[in-house]
Amino acid sequence: MGLRMSEVGEITRETCGRYDANASSYGEASEDYDRFPGLRAEVVEFARLAPRPLPVLDLGCGGGRDARLLASLGRTVIAGDYAPAMLEWARDRSRGREEGRTLGFLRLNTLALPLRDASLAGVWASGSLLHIPSVGMERALAEIYRVLAPAGIAAISMRIGDGEGWKKGGSLDGRRWFTFVDPDAFTNRLEAAGFTGVRIRFAGRAGWFIAVGTR
Repeated sequence: MGLRMSEVGEITRETCGRYDANASSYGEASEDYDRFPGLRAEVVEFARLAPRPLPVLDLGCGGGRDARLLASLGRTVIAGDYAPAMLEWARDRSRGREEGRTLGFLRLNTLALPLRDASLAGVWASGSLLHIPSVGMERALAEIYRVLAPAGIAAISMRIGDGEGWKKGGSLDGRRWFTFVDPDAFTNRLEAAGFTGVRIRFAGRAGWFIAVGTR
């Protein structure tokens, strides 16, 4: 039997709770781009593609690594995450830095983004939507589409595979929910949500891809 939407909230709370419980260690461990081949170049390309002058959203910002890079590239950035301790860690790490003047922090739920329609030039979601159960993916993509301005860009990285469920281990202790997807099937989901020109880029990290689409 498949999941119901009513179960998604509890799955989100438990998964994000693992990040909250390990905010400092996870933030430090994920800070170095050398551990994630190709990722820095992908963030730079997103910053170039997202039309100016509207802000961009780092959706599921974690420790704020990508948000700080985007800000250093001259973008106005909203760093958003559901996990409050993780968000506070990101805020503390960014405090006092020159690029922090273009950074704002916001607790948010991907299924109901607290942002106006057509208010963003881009949404960068690096490894965050993979924690959304399949039953909630349509709503998540619809929310991303809603907050993007015309010609705005969504760049979403996901893990290649099939199936979903609780997984233990990896970069954090305890269990987290993971949703694995086929790149072609995810392209179809983005197109169904209204995105055009969807293209898949296979990341420098084994088992990952980035889907880029235009509103």
